[in-house]
Amino acid sequence: MEAHIGDHVVVEGAKVGQARRRGEVLEILRGAGGDRLRVRWERDDHESVVVPGPDMQIEPAAPGEHTGPDRMSLRIDVTLTEDADHCEAVANVRVRGREFSGWGRARRNPADPEMPVVGEELAVARALSEVSHQLVVAAADSLESALGRPVALHV
Repeated sequence: MEAHIGDHVVVEGAKVGQARRRGEVLEILRGAGGDRLRVRWERDDHESVVVPGPDMQIEPAAPGEHTGPDRMSLRIDVTLTEDADHCEAVANVRVRGREFSGWGRARRNPADPEMPVVGEELAVARALSEVSHQLVVAAADSLESALGRPVALHV
């Protein structure tokens, strides 16, 4: 079962005599290695990040129990490759199990001063722009599938 904001997780003690822990899911942290959950434990209001496993049960929140907005974090990995005159960036992000990847390149004009940071910023911006466009297309595809008609989304 997939966890949602407001659900409760229950972790049985791993050893005899170890207490059962119950806490509320505050945030879902999505990453390449799988989802992690930020949980506030009931006994002491301590917060920690946990990886769902076989010893964890998820109890859905009761209707109306969770009133805050759902929140999730995403990680965007950007890899830069550069030489004196060029910089290339590859940006990768995973959203709800779907991978999106963008590529960007910047080339220094020979008349410009050597400022590597400018090339890095421009290459990253271009890679992120490509990812942005892919996300808009994916959102439109999802809406079209749900509605059964064409949609037009704009950034």
